Amino acid sequence: MAITRRSFLKIAGGSALASATWQGFGCDIWKSAARRNPDIKVIPTQCQGCGANRCAVFAYVRNGRVWKIEGNPEANNNLGTVCPRGHGYIHELYDPHRIKQPLKRNESGGYEPISWEQAFSEISTQLNLIMMDNGPQSVFWLHYPMANAALGFRFMHSLGSPNIFSHGSTCFTARNAAFNATCGGLPGVDLKNSRYTIIVGRNPSGGIKLQQMKDLTYAKENGGKIVVVDPRHSETAIIADEWLPVKPGTDLALILAMLNVIIEEGLYDKDFVKKNTVGFDRLQDEIIAYPPEWAEKVCDIPKDTIYRVARELAANKPTALVHRGYHGGYGASYKNSFQTARAIAIINAVIGNYERKGGLYMPLRPELGELKEGGHPSPDIPQIPKADGSGIPGRYPAGSYSDGITHAIPELALSGELKAGIVYHSNPARTNPNPQRVIAGYKKLDLLVVIDCIMSETASMAHYVLPESFYLERDDNVDTVHSAKTGQLTMVQQVVKPLHDTKNLLEIISGLAQGVGIGRYFTFSLDDLNGYRLKPFGITLAELKEKGLISVGEPWKEGFRKAATPSGKIEIYSEKLDKWGVDPLPRWQEPLVTPDTADPHSFRLLHGKQALQTNSMTVHIPILMEASKRTDSVRLLMNRQRAAAIGLEDGDTVRLRSQIGSGNIRVRLTDGLHPSAVWLPSGFGIFSRHLTAVYGMGISYNDFCPTYFDPVVGHCMSSEIIVRVEKA
Repeated sequence: MAITRRSFLKIAGGSALASATWQGFGCDIWKSAARRNPDIKVIPTQCQGCGANRCAVFAYVRNGRVWKIEGNPEANNNLGTVCPRGHGYIHELYDPHRIKQPLKRNESGGYEPISWEQAFSEISTQLNLIMMDNGPQSVFWLHYPMANAALGFRFMHSLGSPNIFSHGSTCFTARNAAFNATCGGLPGVDLKNSRYTIIVGRNPSGGIKLQQMKDLTYAKENGGKIVVVDPRHSETAIIADEWLPVKPGTDLALILAMLNVIIEEGLYDKDFVKKNTVGFDRLQDEIIAYPPEWAEKVCDIPKDTIYRVARELAANKPTALVHRGYHGGYGASYKNSFQTARAIAIINAVIGNYERKGGLYMPLRPELGELKEGGHPSPDIPQIPKADGSGIPGRYPAGSYSDGITHAIPELALSGELKAGIVYHSNPARTNPNPQRVIAGYKKLDLLVVIDCIMSETASMAHYVLPESFYLERDDNVDTVHSAKTGQLTMVQQVVKPLHDTKNLLEIISGLAQGVGIGRYFTFSLDDLNGYRLKPFGITLAELKEKGLISVGEPWKEGFRKAATPSGKIEIYSEKLDKWGVDPLPRWQEPLVTPDTADPHSFRLLHGKQALQTNSMTVHIPILMEASKRTDSVRLLMNRQRAAAIGLEDGDTVRLRSQIGSGNIRVRLTDGLHPSAVWLPSGFGIFSRHLTAVYGMGISYNDFCPTYFDPVVGHCMSSEIIVRVEKA
């Protein structure tokens, strides 16, 4: 059954909303309240149903209760639309399983409610003792980096610790590092105006990039061609003109071969390459080693197809592009992910599409004002190196200071380097590889504080759980819309009053800061902070709250600008990488592991998003889980011919085993998957017993993924998993 707006709304009206567990949304109560006061307020805010899009929306409030949300048509990221996850996520506001007040773990392992005053006092006392004995570098902060990220950095820098982490090492850090090394930043993609678009391992339909899907549809309707390179026939492949079922882990071979064709046949943009790149001559010498005849044997794409697609891409230059991707084939997936992303950055350069209509462009991000301009000095950045080795030559030289290596935290805790941590809006026990190792590490900590709205797997291990107000109940920092041709300002703003004894992040951090002696860095209110952020634009906070979204600055214009690289140009050959001992040019590199071709039960385990769920963040919401059930989405995909060879039929339950884990799941057979792989949807396998509605539903690829560290960035190589699949 395909999910449509009609079927989604039918699910919403027919199950979760009417169930006994959702009495807060009961229809009779709703109708009664509406008769008493039918007035509706429409309040602009920003959706938090995923961490990537930050869509501007309007929340409808009737009788003090949220009724629905609709997209803001002026927003760059969603253009007036809202995805199923955004619609479903608002239901967490009234979830009876929400954390309603601060909790402290007791001696029996359960949790008892405490006051905020007690929580702040006890946590700050323990932090002080830990730092006295082990130094501030023994404390870490892990967050999902959204608009509030600056508060986490300010808190940790005030303590004197550099150990700030995001989920990036399990998602996008290889891609970011590669584009940073090549062109000095992460570009946007002008899909709407592209005449020829190649999407490698990215699925904006399943990951729901609303603007990108609208732009792809517009381009296709106006004669543009879309080619999807993916081991799986993804949701995006459905609208594509051509699907290339590449062998998993070999995207690099395909891109190198396409570069070979474009360069050897002189199809590149000679003027752009001469003026705006460095190292092309070295690439010319290197690329002759990678003809399509070689790549065909490596990546399972016919050589004639490689020749044709490369020529078609070049023929449409500069109004053509290879998508810069996200997680997919090279965000943090393989040992060769960094060099794959480098090759993709370079192939865009040789067709001369940087800062061109229909190509890549550096997004316009407004420069927000800072607190120090209002007399609130920023703490010094600690000179202590990050404990995980991010950005340190000889360890993980291309690693990001801002993101760190989140899956290194358990190892650092087990070794005793990290003693205490605060986890905000993140759930590493479920979303990091090798959960048993993660649990062992986090349980070794002397102090674990989790700031969340629900009792996630990580919250269920914490010494203290501090409930943040839900996004519809709070204001957040003023934010900038990213990956856009027009600078825009937006923010999460309070729609309804908090239902429980919860606080926003600034209130929580300020309470902790007073107790650990850094209160002087938190003497401002959230309105003060946002006022300073808006000051450079001459916009008041009241104006932004009224409109929800304001465009600022001049729109993007064509024309190559100096890159944020040492040379100021796109660095095809990177001297910096060479100094670090990293290949300065992308060269072929095998994946770390390969299925045993002699064993019919041996497969590579892949994973990806579905449009109904945001990783593990939304699966506990009954309306979204019901949608997943009704679409029968919680299945393992397997190539039909491979399944027949081992006696499997559609719907059979199979047993997966890797070197670290095992689990059972029903199988769905398909012709739309490379035969060497099986594929799992992300987000399932919830094992927090507090989330009773979804406990034990499905399995997660993280249960099978060993703890790996890519040698350049430190990312987790989450698709380097070999599993044995048998009928259960």
